[in-house]
Amino acid sequence: MKVGVVLPQGYFNEYEGWEPTRAWARIVELARTVERLGFESIWTGEHVVSKWPGESISFDCWTLSSGLAPLVPRVGIGLIVMNSTFHNPALMAKAASSLDAVSGGRLTLGLGAGFRDHEASQYGHDYPSLVERMEWLSEHFEIIWRMTRQDEPAFSFEGRYAKVEDVANSPRSTRVPGIKLLIGGHGKKYTLRLAARYCDELNINLFAEDVPELLEVFGERCAEIGRDPETVELNFGTNPILRYKDMKVTAGHRFAEPHELAYQDPEKVAAIGTRAEDLAKFRELGFDRLAAGVPGLANTDEGLYELIDDCRTAGIDFFDPTQEGSET
Repeated sequence: MKVGVVLPQGYFNEYEGWEPTRAWARIVELARTVERLGFESIWTGEHVVSKWPGESISFDCWTLSSGLAPLVPRVGIGLIVMNSTFHNPALMAKAASSLDAVSGGRLTLGLGAGFRDHEASQYGHDYPSLVERMEWLSEHFEIIWRMTRQDEPAFSFEGRYAKVEDVANSPRSTRVPGIKLLIGGHGKKYTLRLAARYCDELNINLFAEDVPELLEVFGERCAEIGRDPETVELNFGTNPILRYKDMKVTAGHRFAEPHELAYQDPEKVAAIGTRAEDLAKFRELGFDRLAAGVPGLANTDEGLYELIDDCRTAGIDFFDPTQEGSET
């Protein structure tokens, strides 16, 4: 299993009261440490305001990823995920193909439909029903997928939410056959069909015991279009505001109450075990990549070493012990 790290970019109020340049310097330092320790990728996501009340730094993920790409030349660059209702899909495809070139083909572009209505209202965007947002996302996937395939000719498309006319994107991608696309979510009607149709990777943030049923449905969605589900990598994440048992390093990080975690059963959240146990379950389910959110990283590197220990306990070990120093 490949293991990446979600960098703290301010969504969880990690940089409350910081100077912006100091926060950026810490993100750069962390990205370099993540690369040195042998992690496979770094990830940022799109939230335009912080989660908790008050004004706090919340960096733009495109800018962070573009700034970090040349500074950490080995690791993958992941966006998990962009909010389709905030963007023109053709311009997103242009930005993604540019970042893919800048990074040497290391980009994984995640797309989603958004789930925070106050982010939309603050920034002047519509926030329609979930069904409408998923239809919106479907049109964006069609445009972005076609614009980032290396052998795709110019095309036109007109939908309810997006359109392009005789568009030919250049550069399309550095990676063959196109930019690696990811979708986040677990909706059986839309998300799994979009994953089967367009995606290289499917991000599932459910409890491990809920995954087998979902993967069975995903297999059915792939069968509908004649795709082998094994050609889609499975990705899961650890939420930095989920308090696992026996977690030692928190560095003042704020954790969520069980009812504050979106799409999660509060009773299951309250009964969560250790992170190593959780990682082992997803390894046994055959997942390909972990995008780990780690509490306290804005203030200390120690959480990275604790994550490495938990990965090893779970049977996930590719880290270079010569790079860990005396901090483990």
